[in-house]
Amino acid sequence: MIEQQKRKAVHNGSKDEAVILKTLLESYSIQVFEDASLMSVFNPWGVLIGDVNSVKLKVRDNDYEKAKRIIDGFNAGVYDLLKKIT
Repeated sequence: MIEQQKRKAVHNGSKDEAVILKTLLESYSIQVFEDASLMSVFNPWGVLIGDVNSVKLKVRDNDYEKAKRIIDGFNAGVYDLLKKIT
């Protein structure tokens, strides 16, 4: 039987930003899992759908600290993804 490892969320945001962060984390050999499930809330007036464009990125528990450091660096501008490669 395959043991499922625990996963922790490292990002919750737009699909565009999630694609960039997923690629960045994978370049550091961190396996990333996407959770884009829609959350619905029922009310007397109809159904309210959660943010359709929201994506949660999760990593294995043992990669969490490394992934958070990389994402914090990205948010601080450490990685210049638009820099021209010459």
